[in-house]
Amino acid sequence: MRFLFSLLTSLPFPAAPTLMGWVAWLVLLGLLVYNLYSQRETLTKWPSGLWGLFIGLLVLVPLTSLFLGFRIIVPGTLPLPNLPAEPPGSAMMLFSAIPWTLAGGLLGPLGAVVLGMLAGLMRGVWDTYNLFTLLEMGFVAVWFSMLVRQRYSTRLYAILRQPLVAALILVPMRGVFYVAAAFFTLDAPATARLDFALSNAGVSILAFAGEMLVAGLVAQAVSMAFPAAWGGKQLPLQSSPTERSLEARFVFGTGAFIIIILLTLLIGDWQVAGQAARRMLKDRLSSTASAAADNVPFFLETGQSLAAQIVSDSRLTELSGADLSNFLGQRIQTVPYFDQVFLIDLSSRTLLAGYPAEAVATFSVSAEEEIGLQRAAGGIPSQTYSLPPSAPGELARVSFLALAPNTGGTPRLLIARTTLDSNPLTKPLLNTLSSLKEMNGLGMLLNEDQRVLYHSSEDQMMASYSGPTEPGMQEITASSGVRQLVYYQPVRGHPWAVVLIVPAQEAQQLALEIALPLLLMILAMALVALLFLRFGLRGVTGSLQTLAAEANRIAQGKLDHPLHVEGVDEIGQLRRAFEQMRASLQARLDELNRLLSVSQSASSSLEMQDALKPVLEAVLATGASCVRIVLQPGNLPDSPAEMPMHYSLGATSQKYAHLDDQVLAVAHKQEKLVIPNLSRARELPVNLSMQNPGALLAVALRHENRYYGVLWAAYDQPRGFPESDVRFVITVAGQAALSISNSYLFLNVEASRRQLEAILNSTPDPVLVTDHRNRLLLANRAAMQAMGLDQSRAAGQPTEQVVQQRVLFDLLESSAEGQQSAELLLPDKRTYLATASTVKVEGRSVGRVCILRDVTYFKELDTMKSEFVATVSHDLRSPLTLMRGYATMLDMVGDLNEQQQTYVRKIISGVENMARLVNNLLDLGRIEVGVGLEVDSVPVLDILERVTGPLQHQASAKDITLAVELPRDMPHAVQADGALLHQAVYNLVENAIKYTPNGGRVTVSAHSSSDQLTFEISDSGIGIPKEDMPRLFEKFYRGSQREARAQQGTGLGLAIVRSIAERHGGKVWVESQLGKGSTFYLQVPLAQPMAPTTPIS
Repeated sequence: MRFLFSLLTSLPFPAAPTLMGWVAWLVLLGLLVYNLYSQRETLTKWPSGLWGLFIGLLVLVPLTSLFLGFRIIVPGTLPLPNLPAEPPGSAMMLFSAIPWTLAGGLLGPLGAVVLGMLAGLMRGVWDTYNLFTLLEMGFVAVWFSMLVRQRYSTRLYAILRQPLVAALILVPMRGVFYVAAAFFTLDAPATARLDFALSNAGVSILAFAGEMLVAGLVAQAVSMAFPAAWGGKQLPLQSSPTERSLEARFVFGTGAFIIIILLTLLIGDWQVAGQAARRMLKDRLSSTASAAADNVPFFLETGQSLAAQIVSDSRLTELSGADLSNFLGQRIQTVPYFDQVFLIDLSSRTLLAGYPAEAVATFSVSAEEEIGLQRAAGGIPSQTYSLPPSAPGELARVSFLALAPNTGGTPRLLIARTTLDSNPLTKPLLNTLSSLKEMNGLGMLLNEDQRVLYHSSEDQMMASYSGPTEPGMQEITASSGVRQLVYYQPVRGHPWAVVLIVPAQEAQQLALEIALPLLLMILAMALVALLFLRFGLRGVTGSLQTLAAEANRIAQGKLDHPLHVEGVDEIGQLRRAFEQMRASLQARLDELNRLLSVSQSASSSLEMQDALKPVLEAVLATGASCVRIVLQPGNLPDSPAEMPMHYSLGATSQKYAHLDDQVLAVAHKQEKLVIPNLSRARELPVNLSMQNPGALLAVALRHENRYYGVLWAAYDQPRGFPESDVRFVITVAGQAALSISNSYLFLNVEASRRQLEAILNSTPDPVLVTDHRNRLLLANRAAMQAMGLDQSRAAGQPTEQVVQQRVLFDLLESSAEGQQSAELLLPDKRTYLATASTVKVEGRSVGRVCILRDVTYFKELDTMKSEFVATVSHDLRSPLTLMRGYATMLDMVGDLNEQQQTYVRKIISGVENMARLVNNLLDLGRIEVGVGLEVDSVPVLDILERVTGPLQHQASAKDITLAVELPRDMPHAVQADGALLHQAVYNLVENAIKYTPNGGRVTVSAHSSSDQLTFEISDSGIGIPKEDMPRLFEKFYRGSQREARAQQGTGLGLAIVRSIAERHGGKVWVESQLGKGSTFYLQVPLAQPMAPTTPIS
């Protein structure tokens, strides 16, 4: 890396693209224009201030693009192909990206594109030398502006709006455009362009990353300093495409994953193919070089052997003149190895003989052979030298020198020469070296002086070799800028060597041939995978959309539209669960509506016939052929009025009336009688000679432990009884028992009223009598006490002065004929049923009489009825569980957007709240109806650990200290219902944590007396007002404090605690100081009394 003051010192050279390059350039320009068009909504008219900013940034572009930077050159980078130049490296102009990044955030896409393309033009002329840089900077500028100005609401897009993140995330685009520019601009083979692009892309990306880092930091600082100006008009956040469509989320998410895998596979495939190609090329060069090198020793040794055979012949010293020349000619012709043979007198350096004759005329000793003569004179018998070509167009020659044996005469030296291209033993060698031309390579044969004996270029003959001399394959860069692979193979036993050179692009070409089929296959598979994903998700999202519409319909209360259930996958299971929930809800709503109708109808009349008719109709609607109610005379309260003992409804009611006594007797011993097939029943004795129903369902009518009779339904055909039908009939039977009880009470009251008309003052019911002028004539003692009146002062006073209750006043002053009733609450806090009627004498109204009957007990009965109906809510737990389960399974189908996750959380929260309320109601109901305790020896420490363990996390979340204090003499165990006692202590500790502010303290302790165990739960919470203390343990009561009501709850927790304590024969109480905290005490006996055993009669 070296400092670069200005790019203007470089030669401006914008290389024009190739023909295909121009096509690609125009296509990219069209895409850039389309990008701008897609952002047309953000292209607003600039005010004068922004125009000034644009001009200022425009002036900065040439300054920041051409001045102050660094030139980065790393090993392994290549110069432009076919140019004898040094690798250009990449310029990192530190401030070049600042103008257009600021324009992207402050001016919008158009300003960013104009400044970016201007900067790209300057860099393309003086730095990268290609016109694609202009488009590259335009694309990066518009994408940067789009990222920092988008208003999508997800966290990912919020991060992408940060200028530094947006700048750095665009850095990899330099690599894409760099490779494209190399392919469409350089005039070289594809492999050479690919080699150049891959070798230099890394340093170019590094330089661009430095520029974007500086620009991102500057833009980040500007965005923080001027948030109102940055990003244009601050529009409201909107949902991203992946939030608006589950299909888009899956496609984008999985598509990104597929693209990452695709790129990984492509890069891996290219790397593996490149390594395989180099390995294959190396193996081929190795085999070629070895084959060529193996020919050289045989060639040289053969020449030396032939020369030695010639000089060992005695005729060489015996013959002279023409005979000697003929002898040499015969030897050459016998073995066609040498081209020329000469015999020299070593002493006088004169030529004695030679062959052929034309060579003798031009014979001269070369410089190399002159050295050989000197060495031969020193006694060296055999030598080999390489000689330059004898004429242009020929190859180098090899000279073999052999010293003749000394026979006493003058020493003689044989010089035998052969040319490489004419020698029969070198032809395989030369053919092997020439075979590299198929790979655009060349082969060389070097002698002991590293001079070229063979080369495909004539001007390189006998030139000095300057390449690598390490055995094996090395990579070099030629002076032309082309990378080459050089294989150097020494000749075994001789100082010669074989050198093979091929362009590195041959390895790239071979790698491309290896990788291309797999690359195409990977691309095709990725495309098919995306298509399958897109069309496969449509089925899932379509099902979810349909299911969402059905869920909305259910939420609107339209339960009469059944869902179309198909498939067995998760969507099918969810659809089936929704259909079951819809059907269950519809059935429960219908059942509750019928119960409500029965309750309203039965409560609207105190006449037995009118009260029981809705009950009979409701049971008959279940498919019964007849319904009968049979009363038990012996268990009915005394009543002076005659009452019917049988009530029935249905076409076959008289046909099956003979079963009344049998059913009544059996129902007295068991609460319900369910007989699906009466002909096979053993529970009910029947007369087979009479007509009997196919199935029967009977429920005993009991109220306040009094047996009133039986409600039974007959069915003509045998049938099974679902649990819902049995439960419905039991509920209706309870309403019938209540109505019967109310009717008897009403009859008794009516009889008492008639008896007490003569003795009003002795009646326990308040009685008021007015005259025709609406003045109070008489009020019995009960009325005076109930209304707080003074008999002496009230008598004779107008009713508006005496009666303060508006309802009672209206009854007394009403002129309507007949009896009128109204319900009112008197100052004694009790509810009365006021019944007023006109008193007539001889057909003339003389006043009105009003009797107030205490119906507080009836209200309590009605409340009990409502609570009884509420117990039906436990049937909702099953669909609630399914709803929660399948709602939580929506995440398994795939990623949900934030809005969908919000809906799912709301569904789960609502289901959990409803389930919590239903569970509390069921727990309270089980406790209050007197279900037997499951008494066992329960370890006290185990209860405390099971309570504080799960609640420790809740306490830690509020920084509350949850402590347990136990005395040493605490008993080991207590006899109690472990589940109920755990629930009671759990409710108290959970309440303490809930109403204790952050940083408070909750202490749980237990201590015992002789026969009692007391749990003490104290907190440093908000405390309880005195006015709330008396009603604190009532059902559904919640404190009046605003802090208390801010906490979610059902108002049943403390009521459950009190019920559990009372069921154990214990008690619960509280001590509290407002603002300082509260202490709750739960006391239960250490041992439970044994339940008495009742003999079965």
